[in-house]
Amino acid sequence: MNFKHKIKISKLYQILQYYGQIRGDVIKFLQQLQIAIKVKTYSDIHGMNFQLFISRRLAIGDKQSFSRFIIRIAVLAIALSVSVMIISTCMVTGFSKEIKDRIFGFWGEIHITNFDNNESLEASPIKQQQVALYILRQAPEVHNVAPYIIKAGILKTKSDIEGIVFKGIDTAYDLQTIGSFLKEGTLPDFRDTTSCKSILVSQSTARKLNLKVGDFVVAYFIRKDLATPQGRKLMISGIYHTGLEEYDKQFALVDIRMLRALNQWSNDEVSGFEVRLKDINTMDAFKDSIFLNYVDQTINAQTMKDINRNIFEWLDLQKVNEYLILGFMVLVAVLNMITALIILILDRTNMIGVLKSMGANNKSISGIFMYNAAYIILNGLFWGNLIGIGMCLLQYYTGFITLNEENYYLSVAPVYFNVWGILLINVSTLVICTLIMLLPVRLISNITPIKAIRFK
Repeated sequence: MNFKHKIKISKLYQILQYYGQIRGDVIKFLQQLQIAIKVKTYSDIHGMNFQLFISRRLAIGDKQSFSRFIIRIAVLAIALSVSVMIISTCMVTGFSKEIKDRIFGFWGEIHITNFDNNESLEASPIKQQQVALYILRQAPEVHNVAPYIIKAGILKTKSDIEGIVFKGIDTAYDLQTIGSFLKEGTLPDFRDTTSCKSILVSQSTARKLNLKVGDFVVAYFIRKDLATPQGRKLMISGIYHTGLEEYDKQFALVDIRMLRALNQWSNDEVSGFEVRLKDINTMDAFKDSIFLNYVDQTINAQTMKDINRNIFEWLDLQKVNEYLILGFMVLVAVLNMITALIILILDRTNMIGVLKSMGANNKSISGIFMYNAAYIILNGLFWGNLIGIGMCLLQYYTGFITLNEENYYLSVAPVYFNVWGILLINVSTLVICTLIMLLPVRLISNITPIKAIRFK
C-alpha cells in the first residue's frame, strides 16, 4: 500500500511538472511530502500528522515563504491587541481602585447624619440613641462605625492664615487607614482622658502655611452666641496626603472632644457616624438596610457615591473607555485573523488543488488551516500576555508613567492585576477568534482541483 501511494504522488508530480501548471512552492511541497513518505507510512501522514506536517511547513518552513510572513504579521497583530487589552484593564482598574480606596479610606463608605445636614459645615447634631450602634457594629457587613464632628474654622500662623474644616474623631475611628496616608510625624493620641491638643494637617495646608511637624498653630472658631472668635493653640503632630486635593486642602483632623466643647454639645451628640464595610460592593444594599433596621425616621444615610457623585460618575466614564478599548482591540484581532487566513488560502490555492486531486477531502484540508489558525492565536496570546503583563510589572515597580496629580488625584499611574480580568481577556480572544476563523476556512469547499492548480 505504501508503494502504491508513492507511485501516485510521483506520477502526479511528473505530470504537473511536465505541463508547467503549478508554481515552485507546490513542487517544493510535493518534494517534502515525498521525503516524508520515505520515513513514514501513509496512514500516519493521512491522519493527524499529515495536517500538522503541512501546517508546520507553512508556518516555520521556508524563510522566503510569503505564507510564513503573513502568519508572523497575524501573530504580531493578536499579540499587540492582547497586550493593549491587558494594559488598559490593569491600569483603568488600578486607577479606579486607588481613587475609591482613598475616598473610602478618608470618609468610609456610608454616612449617617441628620436629613438637614447635607453639605453644611455647621451640622445639626444627632444623638447616639437615634442609631442602634451596638446592633449596627455587630452586623456581618460592618468593619467599623465611628462618630465624627465637623466644624469650620481658621488656622493662623505668625504670617499666614487659611480657612479649614476641622474633623473631630476619637479612638473608635479607623486610624490604621488614616495612617496609610501619613507622610510625616505621628497620628494624634486620643486615648488621654483630657482633650488632645494635637492636629493632623494635609501636605497642601502645611505647604501653604509653611508648617512642619512640631510647630504650633492657632485655630479660631466662630460661635453665633459670642461676639469674638474662640481660639485654640494646637501642635502639628503629623502631615497626611491622600492626593485628593479637594479633601486635602479642606480638612484637618482634631480631637472630637474639643469640637464638642466648642459647640456646647453633650457627650452623646455628634455630627454623624462613618460606617466602614468589609466589602464595598455591599454599600448600596447595606445603606437601604440601615434605613430599615438601624436608625429612626429622622436620620439619613448616604453612600459616598451619593455625596461625591461627580467623582464616581467620572470613574464610571473611565470604565466605559476601557470597554471601548477592549472591544476595538478584539475587533482588530478578529479582522487580522480573518485577513491572514484568507491570504493563506489564496496563496496556497495551488496546494489545495493538488491535495484534492490526491483524494484529500475538504475536512482534512481545512484541518491544515485550522492548525495554522491555532498557531497564530496561541502564539499571539503568549506574546501578548508576555508584553502586557511585563509592561504592567514594569509600571508597578518603577512608576515610569506619571500623572498630573491636580487633574487625576494621583502622581503615578496605578496598576492592579485583576487575574480574572486577564483570564477573561485570554479566553474571550481565544473563543472569538476560533469561531471567526471558521468563516474563511469555508472557502476551501468552493475550490475545485483543476481551477486551483491553474490558479496564479
